Amino acid sequence: MATATLTKVGNSMAVLLPKALRQEADIDQETPLRIASPRKGVVVITSLLQEDDDRRAQLKRAEARIAARRKKIKPWPDGITAEDLIAEAKEERYRDFLAL
Repeated sequence: MATATLTKVGNSMAVLLPKALRQEADIDQETPLRIASPRKGVVVITSLLQEDDDRRAQLKRAEARIAARRKKIKPWPDGITAEDLIAEAKEERYRDFLAL
């Protein structure tokens, strides 16, 4: 998740989107955007894809990013619950603390 602040530009305000976020969202300065505020304190920025070919290309890039991330994810160990993993991590931290 990226954070940003408003920047004064003339009589308006601008949100500067970090490069990593723009790359992840596959948008650039030519991409038309829809900006909405569904409720107080929430601003949603959505790119407007005009061509089906653009949409397909964007989906293929997203699929490639997802596939790359899946390669990094370890499978969930059989027979072990989330509580077991949390307890194991706490025990490891406790041992590290005692070793100080």
